[in-house]
Amino acid sequence: MRLIHTSDIHLDASFATPGMPAGFGNRRRQALRDVFRDVIQRTKEWPADALLVAGDLFELERITRDTVAFLKQVFESLGEIPVFIAPGNHDPYVPASPYATEDWPSNVVIFRKADWEGVEMPKIPLTIHGFAFDGAEISSNPFGNLQIPRDGRTHIAVGHGSEMGCLPPEKGVHAPFTAAAASATRLRYLALGHYHTLKGINAPFGTRMFYPGSPEGHSFRETGALCFLEVSIEQDEVDVRPRPSSRYIYLERRLDCSEFSTSQEVIDAIRGVAQTEGNNLIARIRLVGACQSSWHAEFNAIRHAVEPEFEFIDLVDELEPVEDYDQLAREETSLGAFVRQIGEEIDRSADERHRRMLQRSREVGIAAFRGHALPVRGLEQE
Repeated sequence: MRLIHTSDIHLDASFATPGMPAGFGNRRRQALRDVFRDVIQRTKEWPADALLVAGDLFELERITRDTVAFLKQVFESLGEIPVFIAPGNHDPYVPASPYATEDWPSNVVIFRKADWEGVEMPKIPLTIHGFAFDGAEISSNPFGNLQIPRDGRTHIAVGHGSEMGCLPPEKGVHAPFTAAAASATRLRYLALGHYHTLKGINAPFGTRMFYPGSPEGHSFRETGALCFLEVSIEQDEVDVRPRPSSRYIYLERRLDCSEFSTSQEVIDAIRGVAQTEGNNLIARIRLVGACQSSWHAEFNAIRHAVEPEFEFIDLVDELEPVEDYDQLAREETSLGAFVRQIGEEIDRSADERHRRMLQRSREVGIAAFRGHALPVRGLEQE
């Protein structure tokens, strides 16, 4: 038996992040469609016996009529290959949802209740169990309640929720469960959704459990190449293989500039990241280390020089200028008095964000006193 398992596509996501270039959101939404169409194509070519979508296929509050038409078209292109959808917290089964109001192709099975339902596939001995979120918060948590009959069939399940043993940082908790509680005798595979990066749950029980993660990244919380899963079940073996899918790659890097003597070396190093990692990068690169104080005046020039190498780059200036503040503070001048006073405030501050603000204020004040170009450091943009 062959299954394609995907989740958390989030069609029609907003991508409304400050500072993004014109058209960025439209390109990202198109990439979500393109990647999902790749998933459909692989389902046909392999071919799979079924496609499992473990929730958050789209954003209910933003989904357009055109996206609904797109989904109907790609699902219908699968012919007799069935699609099993377990609605999640972003695409719940509610009266106003397209899941409830639209006529879907006959091969599409949408689970509608906040409790397990089983669907038997007629041509192979496979039963697929699933449930739906019936609101942004599910009315009752079905994890731990699944009972598998001893009927000689292969049983798998698909659902959306938070396995608490591998909860990612800052991820919202929906339909929480533990892997041990969700495991069921004779349940071979549990296809999960909600976490946006690949996670296999390894525990001493019989049910294999995986989150495929999003097939295409949505933010810097989802860095690197993403995937969907190909699942093969043969007798007692469950083989799970990630298949790379993402069109765009989110990337974060720290670039130590301490050994550089010119801003050109910074530019060359950033361009080298793009050449090494490939095309279609959405990158956040933090410039760190000690540097010439004059580089801060060149920050916009550095950013503009490297922008063409990336789909988008967020260049963060965390450089520390080479400046002897202790020596300046000992000067009996107005500049020395300024450096002494703000240095004392920095030493007293317990809040890291406030400390950084004071440190930047010190740099700006020294530059203004000397008549130099004011350091940008990410605070001002052209």
